[in-house]
Amino acid sequence: MRYRDCFDKERRDFLRIVQRAGISAGLLQASSLIGGIMLARVAEAQSGVPTKSCLVFSGGGCQPNLWYPTGGTLPAQSAPLQTHYSKIAIMKSAKLTGAGHGIMFHRFDNGSFSKDSFDVNMGRTIGANYPVKYLNVGTTEESQLSREGTASRPTITSPQTALDILFSGGTTTTSGVAPRKSIVDLHYPAVNSLKTKLGQHEKEKLDSHFTAIQEIEAAIGSGSSGGGSSGSCPKPASTAVTGFDALAKMQVDIAVLALSCNLTASVSVAFGSDAHNHIFDKLGGRSSHQSHHFNQAQYTEDIAYMQGLTKYLMDKLNTAGLFSSTVVTQVSDMGLADAHGNDDVPMLVAGAGITGGRVLDIGGKTQADIFHTLALKLKADQSPNSTAYRNWGGSVIAGL
Repeated sequence: MRYRDCFDKERRDFLRIVQRAGISAGLLQASSLIGGIMLARVAEAQSGVPTKSCLVFSGGGCQPNLWYPTGGTLPAQSAPLQTHYSKIAIMKSAKLTGAGHGIMFHRFDNGSFSKDSFDVNMGRTIGANYPVKYLNVGTTEESQLSREGTASRPTITSPQTALDILFSGGTTTTSGVAPRKSIVDLHYPAVNSLKTKLGQHEKEKLDSHFTAIQEIEAAIGSGSSGGGSSGSCPKPASTAVTGFDALAKMQVDIAVLALSCNLTASVSVAFGSDAHNHIFDKLGGRSSHQSHHFNQAQYTEDIAYMQGLTKYLMDKLNTAGLFSSTVVTQVSDMGLADAHGNDDVPMLVAGAGITGGRVLDIGGKTQADIFHTLALKLKADQSPNSTAYRNWGGSVIAGL
C-alpha cells in the first residue's frame, strides 16, 4: 500500500474512533498540543522511517582536509560530530546554487523568490496536519532564509516568540500561555459510556492516546524534563538568555521540544548568517568573519565550535528518541571561507532512513538535489497534501 493510502487509512481509523467516542472537533482545535498528539502519534511510531525534518544552517564553510574524515575518524573541524558519526552521511563534492555572503535565500532554497524553501515546503506537505506548519528559529535576524512562496519568513530570534507560536496553536505570537490542561477529562464521560461498544483494539488505542496527552500536560505543569518517547513535553523555565552560545542552545531546545511534542513536523535552526557578523562569546568575543581570511587556527576553532552546536542538537534529538523519525540536514554558505568558494561545501544528512558512518561523493550536486532526494524520502510527493509539494527539478542522489 502506498504511503499516502496508508497515512490516510491510519488517520481515518483513529479519527473514526475519536468520533465514535463522542469527542468534538473543537477539542482538537482547542490546544495545539492535543491536536498534535492526536494527529501525529501514529506516524511517529514508524521506527526508522523519516516522518519529520530538521534543517540546520551552519555558516563559515570548511577547509576540506580538516573536515572530511580519513577512515572512521573525523578531523579537527568536524571532530565534535564524532559521537554521532555512525548516524551521519557527509556529502563530498557538494556545491551551492550560490556561495558567498548576502544570499541567504540559496541556503534552504535554490535562489527562487517564488517557491517554498525546503523547511516551509516540508511543513506544508508532511506537516500540514500538525498544529504549527513549520518553525524557523535562529540566532541572527534574517529575512531571506525561509520563504513561503513569494513571501519571506523572517527567522525567529526570540525564544519566547517561538514558544508563543508553539503553544498558542501557531496563530498568534502574543499570549505565551500554555494549552489548557486536562481538557481531555471533559470528554471522558463520553468515552466511558462507549467503551462497551468499542472493540478491544480500539479501546487500547484510544487509551494510549489519552494517556500520552495527560503525561504531556502533567509534564508542562510540573516543569519536569524528559524526551519525546516518554511523552514528556517540558517548556523552558525561562527564555531569558545572553550571548550567541546560550541563544543557539535555547533555540535548539525549543526546536527539539516542538518535534518531540508533535507540534510540528518541520523545524529549522540557523546558527548565524552568511554575513558572518555574529559574535562568538565563547571564543573570546570575536566576530565570525574575523578569522576567515587571516588566522587558520582561529578558523578551525570557529568551524569546530559551530559543529559543536550541531552536536548539541543531535544530542538532544538522540535523548528525545527522535533520530528514529527525524532526518537532519545541515547546509552551509560556502566551501573554504578564505576564497568564498563553491567547492566542497560542508553538507551532511543524518537520522531516520540514512545510512551513516560514511562519506558520500555527490559529484558536484547542490543543496537542491539534496532537498529533492530527502523530500522523496519523506514522501512529501505522496502525502495527503502532495498538491503543495515543491518539485525541485533536481536529480536523486543515489545511495543517500
